[in-house]
Amino acid sequence: MSRSETIGLFNKSYRAFSRKSAFTCLSCQKPVIMNLTKEEGRPFYFRHQDGTECAYSENKNTYDKHVSNLEDNTKKEIGLTIFREILEGELRPYNVEIERGFRYKKKLSFIPDIIIKFPNSDEQWAIDYFTAGNQNLTSDSYARHLANRMKTYNDEGFKCFSFVDISWLSCREETKIGNLLHAEMNITSKNEENREWDAFLKQRLQGDLLEFFLKTTKADMETFDSKSIAYVDIANRLCTIFRFIPTSYQDRNMTFYRLTSIDIPLSRALTLNSKQNHFLLSRENEEEQRVAFMKDLIQRKQKVEQEQVQREQRRMDQERERARNANRVYPRYGKNTKVFEGITVNTVVKSDNEILREMSERARKAAERPVEYSEAEWEFVKKNEKGHLTLLKQNTSKLKNQLKEQIEPNKKERILEILVSKPVSGDLYINGDQEIWRRLVLKWIKENQVENSINVQLPKLIEYMKNAGITFNQNDKIVKFPIKEFLEFYQKTLLTELKKKTQLRIKE
Repeated sequence: MSRSETIGLFNKSYRAFSRKSAFTCLSCQKPVIMNLTKEEGRPFYFRHQDGTECAYSENKNTYDKHVSNLEDNTKKEIGLTIFREILEGELRPYNVEIERGFRYKKKLSFIPDIIIKFPNSDEQWAIDYFTAGNQNLTSDSYARHLANRMKTYNDEGFKCFSFVDISWLSCREETKIGNLLHAEMNITSKNEENREWDAFLKQRLQGDLLEFFLKTTKADMETFDSKSIAYVDIANRLCTIFRFIPTSYQDRNMTFYRLTSIDIPLSRALTLNSKQNHFLLSRENEEEQRVAFMKDLIQRKQKVEQEQVQREQRRMDQERERARNANRVYPRYGKNTKVFEGITVNTVVKSDNEILREMSERARKAAERPVEYSEAEWEFVKKNEKGHLTLLKQNTSKLKNQLKEQIEPNKKERILEILVSKPVSGDLYINGDQEIWRRLVLKWIKENQVENSINVQLPKLIEYMKNAGITFNQNDKIVKFPIKEFLEFYQKTLLTELKKKTQLRIKE
């Protein structure tokens, strides 16, 4: 159908209604006239009958100007279509009114993308999906634009919900450190989950753990004030909620430490919570994220401490080696010749006769040792049973048993030392010397083990420890992690050191 044919059809069908003022402005309710432009490419439109402009016209012009100058228009329109589709589906049971922001009946200097109005209430929510490219995102003018936008919304009484395109996201996964530009800082939020995080951190991060956290994050804050920002991957309809703590501020940006990130469907993010006063913007329960955060922090602290111990041990070994080298005597260079640090000496080369003598001596010792003894066992026998070799050869079986009885306690002591000294994740959750609570757990195992099977109910074991005077600085949910890891380490140690298989069943 050609343009002239379309104009003819509209004039025939609707022109009479237009003359009778049957068409009214959606914003101000004044009559409007149908204007069917003849020029190709120009849209058809309505204009006010009296020639004036209302809030809708001015808001629409302001909105189009801001989007054209500052946003990725194509991405924004696709995104808002999806936002509206989801909102209409999720909020249908609540009889809310969902409309584009430029249809607001009052003139605004900054126009939300979408406005939600609730029935029987004056409450209105402003929703924005920001898509600025790198050039605008990094500019001071865009930061000021967003700051003024948020102020306008607050002055108008809107509850603001800002969503940011995923392309803005910048955070290193391995360090959990990222940064926000001034523009992003203006559209962060704080909700009930953030207040839960603040209380959790205030209670759990204390003493050495707090000192480690502040040192590794380079944070200089005096109190915990977590914030959130919502990133949207519109192509996959996903929302990533970042919860973070600001750690330092610079001229152009702010550095933060990520507490957790939550990936949820955009439809869930735009669902009303049970109180109907906020979008969900979270999983059902973030307690698991808080426990995981604390466990990860403690593990990293222990890893750093172990690395420090290892470095110190290597340093001490090197010092001892240098001391030995400084006093080592090399016969080839004379009885009193010493090799000092910084002086290179050729390796001592033994003569053929020396090598033959050594080989002959080894062969003689091997021939003297009974085949049923290892070299270490034979040395032990000679040291403790000297002068009774004849009796020894006649009574090898009996002596082997005696030898085993003397050696076995040493091995048990060594295994016990391994069990009570090996670090496990979460040792800091349990107060006092780690050897005390581990020996108590080993005692419990001895009392409750049936043959090669150990059935552990963690709540009962924790209660057993409490009754014995062990105290904890975390709740039982968190304390179970180090106890469980120690039980698994015990099972593995028995298998490795004693070749003993044990069935371990743990019920939480």
